[in-house]
Amino acid sequence: MNYETLTISIRKNVAYVTLNRPERLNSFDLKLGQDLYHALRNLTTKNNIRAVVIKGTGKGFCGGGDVKEMHAAEDKSQFLRDLTIAIHRCVIEMRTMEKPVIAAVNGAAFGAGLSLMLACDIIIAVKGAKMGTAFIGIGLAPGCGTQFFTKLVGYQRACEYILTSKTFTAEEAKELGIINKIVEPDELDDAIEEIASKFRKLSPIAVGKAKMLINKSQDNDMITHLELESQTASQSAATMDFKEGVAAFVEKRKPIFKGK
Repeated sequence: MNYETLTISIRKNVAYVTLNRPERLNSFDLKLGQDLYHALRNLTTKNNIRAVVIKGTGKGFCGGGDVKEMHAAEDKSQFLRDLTIAIHRCVIEMRTMEKPVIAAVNGAAFGAGLSLMLACDIIIAVKGAKMGTAFIGIGLAPGCGTQFFTKLVGYQRACEYILTSKTFTAEEAKELGIINKIVEPDELDDAIEEIASKFRKLSPIAVGKAKMLINKSQDNDMITHLELESQTASQSAATMDFKEGVAAFVEKRKPIFKGK
């Protein structure tokens, strides 16, 4: 399907979703929110897709909410309500889909763009990429991202960065534990492919259930989570992938997983 604000390509069972509003630094408007949500929902149902990569066209990953549209909106309260809901639907879809989502951060990630980045499971950014929560700087209470950011960096650092609308670099983000890896701009595609290639070979069922468990672990108590782990392991043991995995281990060969 063709979209107005993004493009999708599929290469060897990996979907590459590219935000495509370079004239606005790929900032979120309602249309981008609708397009991205529809694309993610569609990819969630595709059993042949092993991983999803989120990228940005041009100089930035995502500049946040479209401030020019905020300025032009007659009912600014309703516009922000609609926009944040559109963003939240994308974030929820990314975190709940049982496929790894990889962020290829080629440049600026601010406000909602930072939230979109943090919703990804693995984040690779280019050297010097600028980031920030941004909301306070335009007199707006954060419409997304505060929970992700606070869980990652802790309360006091979250207050420092969010309340003062502090801009930081990819290098600082790496030190804060926000991103996984920093690369030179001309190495970003290769770094993404290195990660994506791993998921082409691993069992998509096991990877998806592991992602689910990681997310649930942030809110479950220990006993509840141990039970969920036991149930999930038992369920995955009934798959053809598990049978192939243990057979390959015993036979000392590499497994060939089919996602069944």
